[in-house]
Amino acid sequence: MTHPATLAPDDLERLTGYTRQADIEKWCHHNGVRFFRSRAGVWTTVDAVNQALGLKPVAGPEKRKLDF
Repeated sequence: MTHPATLAPDDLERLTGYTRQADIEKWCHHNGVRFFRSRAGVWTTVDAVNQALGLKPVAGPEKRKLDF
């Protein structure tokens, strides 16, 4: 079971259309997607793909500085 925010090697195969790990790495590098290597293959996160696409994360609640 993987975390919902990760894209496992099989997810990247569907996304890129490539099955060879070296080709997936080249695709990620060419498209500016940060990725990681593991025994299972290349994986990344949804945030890394979104960042490469130029999408910004949804802003969370504003952090407040507490003065004591």
